[in-house]
Amino acid sequence: MRLTNVEVEQRLAANDADLLRYLQRRLLDREDAADAFSEVLLVAWKQRRKMPVDHEQARMWLFGIARNVLRSTRRAGARRTAATQLLIDATLTDTTAPDEASAVRDAIASLPEEQAELIRLTYWDGFSSIEAGEMLGISASAVRSRLVGARFAVRALLAGDASTHDAGRGSFTT
Repeated sequence: MRLTNVEVEQRLAANDADLLRYLQRRLLDREDAADAFSEVLLVAWKQRRKMPVDHEQARMWLFGIARNVLRSTRRAGARRTAATQLLIDATLTDTTAPDEASAVRDAIASLPEEQAELIRLTYWDGFSSIEAGEMLGISASAVRSRLVGARFAVRALLAGDASTHDAGRGSFTT
């Protein structure tokens, strides 16, 4: 059974605030997050015939699209020239005062992408281990066990123990 356009719009509206917050937490520039959000809506609309009928499955499907858009956005950002990136980094470093929140953000950013995303999904976005597992394509028990390693790595980084952090690095391949 396919959803009508009105039902698709309802599911988009029901999840739009959560999707935008998800992107804003990962893309610190609000304009980049807004652009990514627009892209999520566009992709979701173009693929609306694939949207699951169940509300919760539709939500997970939308967050999967958001995750893919986020990856594309990051890849595009990585293709910027080195000089431009250095200028941006220098500007941000000069204008932001270090604090506990930025230390945690930096620690998470230095983790392998799979660990960082797992922490973001569960702690920042409030997804359960089941939901995070669906988004990452792994079981809920794998999410919980990998989250232990990710938390250990963040604590080690915040404590300044790089050797412990390196021991916590692991691949999330299934």
